Amino acid sequence: MSIADEQRVSASGATTTQSASQPGAYSPQVIRKLNALTSDFYAREAASFSATRQAPWHGWERVWKLITAHDAAQSPFPSHAAVRDSLSSRAARIPDDYASNSKDSLAVLDLGCGNLRFERFLAERANAPLRVTALDNCPDLASPEIGALSAAFPHSLRSSSAASKTKEEDASGQGANPPEKTIVDLRALDIVESLLDGTFADRLPRNSHDLAVAFGLMHHLPTFALRARVLEGLLGSLRPGGFAVVSFWQFLNDPRLAAKAATVTAEGRAAHCLPTFHENDFLLGWQHAEGTYRFCHHTPEDETDALLAAIREPSAPSTSGCASAAPPSFREIARFSADGKHGNLNRYVVLQRSQC
Repeated sequence: MSIADEQRVSASGATTTQSASQPGAYSPQVIRKLNALTSDFYAREAASFSATRQAPWHGWERVWKLITAHDAAQSPFPSHAAVRDSLSSRAARIPDDYASNSKDSLAVLDLGCGNLRFERFLAERANAPLRVTALDNCPDLASPEIGALSAAFPHSLRSSSAASKTKEEDASGQGANPPEKTIVDLRALDIVESLLDGTFADRLPRNSHDLAVAFGLMHHLPTFALRARVLEGLLGSLRPGGFAVVSFWQFLNDPRLAAKAATVTAEGRAAHCLPTFHENDFLLGWQHAEGTYRFCHHTPEDETDALLAAIREPSAPSTSGCASAAPPSFREIARFSADGKHGNLNRYVVLQRSQC
């Protein structure tokens, strides 16, 4: 994302939660410094962080029920025959890598994939192998999980004739319909840096995925404009009718976390000579590690409204005078809170890309 784009979104009226009483937008230098703190945190604490992040989020169950039960042109997501049979006809009019996906697999983009626990959750429920494009700035979180994930969740894709296979063929996975396995394409990507240098959109797949998610990512993006760009990127990666799901961490709903955030932020700002933060921006530490900080943003409801409003607006003309491509149209399917002791630490938003 370019600095001009940052200024455009900031001036669009969508920054209602970063009000006029607050300081101006962070400079690129400050954004990079905040991003470096977060990146260093994950590089240093990958093992201990991953060890505490093994169980699936409660909210994912509701997400899965929503997208599998939702009536998308009379076709439940993701494996309804009418949807899958239409892939070849759609491919002729949908650009980029849409046609390259196996029609029998579930194509997933996971932005900020962490240790792939969402993929483990999904593989246990999807009646199809997964084709995952996983992007993260800390591959050490995901790399140890890829082999185990693919081995643990093979899926035999059988036609009606497969019922005649012998038990030995079935057990070995040989015969006319060998099993397909979950495949994870792990790509290292500094999301914040790619947003700043304008390469973010080019690093994502386009018009090709059934499901695009960002869990535990949005709170690490230091500005409203960057968060809006990520939402646009998720929607742009989807095939028509695909779903984008994001979570917004609302850690200030927990009094203990709120108190800790205030204290740690003051310490971290002083230690790293950081300017005054915008409202709802904080630094958090990790367990008993000293000098370790990660940038975290609490997203209130009015900001979520503003984000969705911002990505419905066409992009401003570029410096060359040409209008940028309009963001894909979408509709909001659901918004709900889940996770944490009181079920209110994450705010989920489920969007569906329009069919045309």
